[in-house]
Amino acid sequence: MPTTNQFKLKSPKLQSRYWPSVNKFESFNESFLNFINLELNEQHQLLFNMRGAIEEYGKAIHEYLAVIYSYMLGYEDSPCYLKTDDELEIKLQRAKILLERELMNHWLTVPVIPQQLNQAEAAEYLSKKIHDNSGVYHELFDYIATKASKAAIWTCLQHEVIRNEVVDDEVAWLASGLQGLLKKVAVSNLWDECGHGKLHDFHTYWLRMLLEESNGWGQLAEYRKSDTPWFSKITSNTFNMLLTRPGYKFMAYGYFSITESWVKPHFQKILAGMQRVEINNENLSMYFTAHLKIDPYHAKELVEGIAYQEPRLNQAEVNQILIGAHLAIAAGTVQYNRMLSYFSSIN
Repeated sequence: MPTTNQFKLKSPKLQSRYWPSVNKFESFNESFLNFINLELNEQHQLLFNMRGAIEEYGKAIHEYLAVIYSYMLGYEDSPCYLKTDDELEIKLQRAKILLERELMNHWLTVPVIPQQLNQAEAAEYLSKKIHDNSGVYHELFDYIATKASKAAIWTCLQHEVIRNEVVDDEVAWLASGLQGLLKKVAVSNLWDECGHGKLHDFHTYWLRMLLEESNGWGQLAEYRKSDTPWFSKITSNTFNMLLTRPGYKFMAYGYFSITESWVKPHFQKILAGMQRVEINNENLSMYFTAHLKIDPYHAKELVEGIAYQEPRLNQAEVNQILIGAHLAIAAGTVQYNRMLSYFSSIN
């Protein structure tokens, strides 16, 4: 078959860089290895005993889940990159289910939602909730805009790269199992994430530009090794839990509806902080400026998709969407509270 003009074009400059910019898997840390090698009843007991030790408990859940989701994504930081290992993967899948149950039932309280809303009423409820919740105008982002040190803002940018480096994979996961308008709006979002088929317009390519302009590739690799706080993984882990459990499919949709609505108000504050400390090169800010226009549209589309979905959503599906939206608010608020203290400590 002849090569099309699309593939004759030279790849953009930074496409030769491996993405996501993760460190290659070397070994499990001792704590995680010990955990997955325990019998199931011993794992239950260990987690039960940890519940009173807030820091140790949260650290174990979120660091362990982060390893498991790296395994599932299958990049170079996966323990099963380009290989299979039945015995190990059974242990990882068992630990995944147990840790997710711990996260959902004990670490992060499942919120109370309005009852007996139909899909149109649920969409109306969410259209208001996206503008009025504890995550949308969290003081963390005011701090970044007005007070954070330059070093703290550089660290914030590293976290934005880590959080968003596989968002196209997450949206692809989201689209699976949906139908009708819900699938349409998820795939529309994915098409934007993938630059409408142009490599230099992939949203993750703009993150490459940020790292290249800041000479941040090596710095990010070092930061991942030892300095990334466990609580920076809360929102990613919660979303990935919902995306990868078939029974939580509609919760994932509700979760994403909220987090998409946060992008513009959060990124406006990040851009203000960058400008204040004179991190204002266009290649550094491209990822953030572009999303000021893109994501408000997607947030609106995600909510409207609920209102007009056919086939009609049953009550359990509507309830899951609402639970997912509130889980996003709960997870985001916990993470932002911790990140505010963390960034405040960076001089």
